Amino acid sequence: MTRQIDAATIAALNSDNLNMATLVQLDFTTAIKVTNWARNVSALSTTFLTSSDLLEIDEVSETSDLQVNSLNITFSGVGQTFVALFLSNNYIDIRARVWKAVLDNSDSVIGAPILTFDGRITAYNIADSGSTSTVEVEVASHWKDFQLIKGRKTNHNTQQLFFPGDEGFRFAAKSTKEIKWGKS
Repeated sequence: MTRQIDAATIAALNSDNLNMATLVQLDFTTAIKVTNWARNVSALSTTFLTSSDLLEIDEVSETSDLQVNSLNITFSGVGQTFVALFLSNNYIDIRARVWKAVLDNSDSVIGAPILTFDGRITAYNIADSGSTSTVEVEVASHWKDFQLIKGRKTNHNTQQLFFPGDEGFRFAAKSTKEIKWGKS
C-alpha cells in the first residue's frame, strides 16, 4: 500500500529518541477508539483512549505477492457490552483501522499517524473464564470476500436478521432425522 508520510513524521522516525503508539479504531455504531499507549492520544481529530483491554495486535505484513492481508487484535478483560457486539452479529463488515503514531515526550503526535492497516472485521473468538473475557478479532482487507459466494444460513438467528419474528427456523438445528425424498 502506498503511503504519504509527512516530513515531520519522517524526521521524528530518523531521530534517536522516539515513542511509538498504536491506534486502533473499530467503526461500530459508537466507534471504539483505543491505544496501547499509557495515556490517551489526541490524533486524527479525535481522542484514542488508553486501554488495558487492548492486549495484542499482530504485526502488519505486506508483500508484493497477491494475497489477502489479515491480522488479529486481542482484547482482554472486556465488558459484557463489548462481547454483546459480537454475539449479536453486529460485527459483520465493520471497518477496522490501525495506525502507528510517533509521539514526543509530552505525548503529542508528531506529524500525522501512519495508516498501517485498513480492513473489515471477518471473525472473532471469545474465551470466557468466568471472571474475565478475551476477545480475539480477525481483521482482513476488503479482498477477503473477493470470490465469496453469497448465501444465507438456514438457522434461527440468521432468519431473525432478515425477518424478525419469523419462527420458521426455530427448531431447524434440532432436526437430526434424515429426510427421505422420493421413493425409499
